[in-house]
Amino acid sequence: MHSWFRFRRFFLAFALLAPACLLHAQEATALLLRLEGVEAEFRAAYAPGALARALRAESDDAQGLDLLDAAASQAFRPDAALAAIGRAVAAAGGDAPQDGAAARAVARLETLRRDYAAMADAQREAFLTRHLAQPPHAPRSELLARMAVIDLREIDRSNQLLLRAVLRTLRREGPGQIAGLPEPMLAAAVDALWSRGTTSQRARNQIGVAREFERLRHQALLAALPDADVAALLTWRSGEGAEAQRRALVDSYREEVKAGGLRTIRALVRAWPRR
Repeated sequence: MHSWFRFRRFFLAFALLAPACLLHAQEATALLLRLEGVEAEFRAAYAPGALARALRAESDDAQGLDLLDAAASQAFRPDAALAAIGRAVAAAGGDAPQDGAAARAVARLETLRRDYAAMADAQREAFLTRHLAQPPHAPRSELLARMAVIDLREIDRSNQLLLRAVLRTLRREGPGQIAGLPEPMLAAAVDALWSRGTTSQRARNQIGVAREFERLRHQALLAALPDADVAALLTWRSGEGAEAQRRALVDSYREEVKAGGLRTIRALVRAWPRR
């Protein structure tokens, strides 16, 4: 009888605690995705027309870019991708901030990002010049090192370069060779390319430029935040589980981009004109 009552008390306590833990994990995940700008950046990078615009300066194949745009518009599914990324980050655990200071700091960083995005080119240059001229500040440097933004932009740029290479192959050789690959073999080939990384020095340089620009952009954005905001964010991102959350974010973002890229290649090959 006593055992039954002990079990009942335990079950009731668990039933009350579980929703609170779930809510805690959801809040921590949502705040991390906002800190890293994941939703805005993913939607901007994979909205209809975005990939074609990113590659237009590197390709004079107008027809190929139009076909790429049509394929990518169907292949990338931001709502499903962002939900999957959120689940992966939540599963990694990690603590939410202990008070509201970090959440307020994230809100101010989001405002800075929106303001920066709305600036004309000359205003952006002035913003970067002004804030990058500030002396090095160790807490800001450490916070940026603990963030995932630079790795996420590398993933986006790597995907652009992979699709550009596919476009060139289709233009030069037609779809026959790729179209002849069984679906599992094509998926394995794309997976191998992502695992190996680019072997082209030019492509590596372009990825390096993308990483460096994102580093400078966020260095300037963090320089524009008050010191107290930086301290609150650094305290949170130095906590238990923060690195596991970061790895889960980068890995799941890569998987969603890779999956969208594979669907794009399949659709592009199907739509490519036969000679």
